[in-house]
Amino acid sequence: MKINSYAKVNLNLKVFPKDNSGYHKIESLITKVENLYDTLIIEKNSLAQDVIECNIEQLTKSNFIFDVLNILRKNNIITEFFTIRLEKKIPIGSGLGGGTSNAIALAKYLIGDCKISQTIWNEIALKVGYDSYYFISGFDVAIVKGYGEIVEKTESNIKIFKEDLIFTNINCETKAVYEQFDKVGYNQEINYLTKAAVTLYPELEQYTKEGIMSGSGSTFIKKKIS
Repeated sequence: MKINSYAKVNLNLKVFPKDNSGYHKIESLITKVENLYDTLIIEKNSLAQDVIECNIEQLTKSNFIFDVLNILRKNNIITEFFTIRLEKKIPIGSGLGGGTSNAIALAKYLIGDCKISQTIWNEIALKVGYDSYYFISGFDVAIVKGYGEIVEKTESNIKIFKEDLIFTNINCETKAVYEQFDKVGYNQEINYLTKAAVTLYPELEQYTKEGIMSGSGSTFIKKKIS
C-alpha cells in the first residue's frame, strides 16, 4: 500500500511559559502544505521485526514510525510486522512536522475503520509529539490550542504550497529551541520561538527579513504569503 504524508506550517505561533506539567501550552494557526509530502510504501513482512528503508539513512534507525507500530501492537490493534519504504521530501528539522506526519499517516492507515480510544491516541501523541493531534484531525486548516490537543477546524481558504516557503537546510532541534525559549523569551508576536531559534542557530537571522518562521524552525513562510 502507498500513502502520502503531508507537511504542515504554522502561520503563527504563540507559546506560553512552561507550566507544572513541564510542557508549554500553545496557540497556532496551522495549515497543510498542498504539494509537499513524503511517501510511505507499507508491506507486511515475516521477519518478526519492523524495518524502515529510507533515502535518509538516519531515519532507518531512529523514527517515530517504530513507536507507533509498537504502541499499536501493544494495544492489540495490529499483530504483524512491517517493512516501510519511506521517501522523504519534507526536510527534517524544518518545523514542517514531517516525522509526526509520517507516523500519524501510518497509524491512521493501519487502524482503518477500527475504533480506538482517546487514551491510545494520547499515548501516541506523547511519543510522537503534540503536532499529532493536528494530523489526527484530518483538517487542512485549524487553530490548535492547549498542548496541541485542542484542534478547531476553521473555514479558511488559505492554501500554502512549497513554492511559498524558504528552505534554509538548517536542522533545528525542537526540544533545544523550547529550552532556549525558556531562557530568552520572545521578541516578535507572529512566532514566539523565532528569537530562541535564531539564538541557537544564528544563520537563521538572515531569513527573518524575508519570511515568518514555521514552528521551531527552520523553514520560513514568505512574508507576502503570510
